[in-house]
Amino acid sequence: MVHKIKTVPHHKIISEYRLLTGLSISIEDCASLAKQLQSYGVDDYRVGKYQGNSYLTRYLDYFVDFLPMWQYKKKYLIPLLFRCTKDTEKMFDNPNRWPAFFVLLDWYLTFHPQKVLIHHGTSDEKQPIVDTAFVIFRLSEIWDGMAFPIGNLNTLAEFEEWNKKSHVLDTGSGFQRTSDFDEHNIEDLSQVAVLIEIVKLKYQDKLKKQGYNLPKS
Repeated sequence: MVHKIKTVPHHKIISEYRLLTGLSISIEDCASLAKQLQSYGVDDYRVGKYQGNSYLTRYLDYFVDFLPMWQYKKKYLIPLLFRCTKDTEKMFDNPNRWPAFFVLLDWYLTFHPQKVLIHHGTSDEKQPIVDTAFVIFRLSEIWDGMAFPIGNLNTLAEFEEWNKKSHVLDTGSGFQRTSDFDEHNIEDLSQVAVLIEIVKLKYQDKLKKQGYNLPKS
């Protein structure tokens, strides 16, 4: 990143007794990141209305009048509104996290779009809206909690045994995950490939400093 991206607190009363504090970024930073992330499918940025049920509010309805968003692959909108957590702050500390975000998002859009598109979400453009907060949550699970053990597995059999305890694969409905892994199932295998790609993105800078360049997938 050329300069440090700063998150902006976003306060919203979502009921008579509950105040939600979310995070967003400035329109200037939104535009700057959109240019930097064009090779990953970000077409442009815009500011517009946003409403829907998402992981941000644990699936309570939420409305924002004026929100920066990315146009993604000429089809989706990615709202830059996040949960107020350390996971969100980390998204702007390592430039490799955003490429990993899009790798993970593309897998979900292919196999489980209902998990990453906001239920009853609406916008000015009437395009499907990505549940940004959920994708960041899932990415943090992998990047911060699973990348190191995954990086130390040597065979698919080792991964299968480890997954029975860790339930790293998102194979269930909602937040429920089964421990079953089917090496003949294209969905399971493609998800393992995504996990490996994210692990590579996490450690590639450290490896380059040691003179080792990771092969392209």
